[in-house]
Amino acid sequence: MSRRDKRPEDKKPAETAPVQSTAPAAADTAASEMPPAPRRDRRERKEGGGLGALLAGPERPYILRLTVTLFGISAAAALLLGIVYYITKPVIDWRTEEKTKAAMAMVLEAEAYPKVEGLTLPDGVTALHAATDGGETVGYVCEVSSNGFGGAMSLVVGVGLDGRVTGVSVIKHSETKNIGTKVVMSSKVLSRFIGLESPVTLNGGTNRFDGVTGATFSSKGVTAAVNAALTAVDAVLS
Repeated sequence: MSRRDKRPEDKKPAETAPVQSTAPAAADTAASEMPPAPRRDRRERKEGGGLGALLAGPERPYILRLTVTLFGISAAAALLLGIVYYITKPVIDWRTEEKTKAAMAMVLEAEAYPKVEGLTLPDGVTALHAATDGGETVGYVCEVSSNGFGGAMSLVVGVGLDGRVTGVSVIKHSETKNIGTKVVMSSKVLSRFIGLESPVTLNGGTNRFDGVTGATFSSKGVTAAVNAALTAVDAVLS
């Protein structure tokens, strides 16, 4: 075959070299030109946020001012409470003393109630007084503390020279209204102790105090106070 007989389509097209994209190179260039990421402060990394971060951050002056303000308010309130207590304490003590004297007259009437000193009193008895008439001792009155359902209670118990209860009066208590108060605030219920001697039992026996149903703890507290007073007076009479 001659050169003339060769057709154009028999010629193979010339191969072209692949064109490489310049995008990755451009991205690398842009990345290299970006500024480095800011490093976290060492203190922030160490403290790890929370209260430490607040105290070390821009809120620190505010936190300090708030702390100082709260401390100042608390100190002022404590000072005011102390002043009020200092002013009112003599009045409170006077009222308590007058209430105790009135209760003594209720449980055992006498002209005077001098305190008996130099005795070892049983647990619960805070003071022992001799009830005197015309200079003669007609009985004894005990100031007693005990516990009821609501907490501590203060009582006055009168005891005659025969060692029997002459009366019981509750000066202070924290008993539940309409439950424990049916015992500690009822003169009718407390009068059930009159004539009883040591030891007084609760809701049983011949020398018993019949408590109030539903107010067992209050009844037990008053009974314990009466027995403590009887024990103190028995030690004097014997």
